[in-house]
Amino acid sequence: MWIQHHKAPHKTYWIDYRVHGRRKRERIGSSKTSAENRLREVQTQRTENRYIDSNKNAKAILRELCDWYLNLSEIKQKRSYKNIKICLNNICERLGNNLFLSQLTPATIEKYKNIRLSEISYCGVPIKPATINRDIANLKAAVNKGVYYNFLDSNPLQHVSMLEEDNVRERVLSYHEFQKLYECCLDYPKPIVMTAYYLPMSLLIVAGLI
Repeated sequence: MWIQHHKAPHKTYWIDYRVHGRRKRERIGSSKTSAENRLREVQTQRTENRYIDSNKNAKAILRELCDWYLNLSEIKQKRSYKNIKICLNNICERLGNNLFLSQLTPATIEKYKNIRLSEISYCGVPIKPATINRDIANLKAAVNKGVYYNFLDSNPLQHVSMLEEDNVRERVLSYHEFQKLYECCLDYPKPIVMTAYYLPMSLLIVAGLI
């Protein structure tokens, strides 16, 4: 048994071994650590006379998946590319770049949620559930693409749920927005809407009168 690598712009590692006298080679990817871990797994399974599973999830690591996903042309051309990269980096930094995809489970994502919920943003306020959900949504998208392109064998995150979000927003309407709101009102709440805008009062209260 041994590890090989081919000279190319991006180094690719393979492992080479024999099962029942037949030679087998597996393409691991750009991570030497992944190749070494897979080779140890094969050696253990051979010693225990077990079937040698070549499941791609057991060979791919989190950082490798994210880098592969971010390098897809369809992802690089997205306007939100920078935000996608930030979200995936958030995941990798907290769960570990070398986490095997076979170790990525709903329980692992639950751990990530708790880590993020305990953090404080640069504005000095707790990280919002919506921010955490964006991170997880982008990771799920990367995993889905991995399965679609045969980078992975299965999606371990298909049953992962999102955090409940508080979607209430508070802000002051512009004059143009107020005019549109006022024109849509029935006659009886118009004086209340006018008063609410010019005092100003909370338009959350007015919304229930329209």
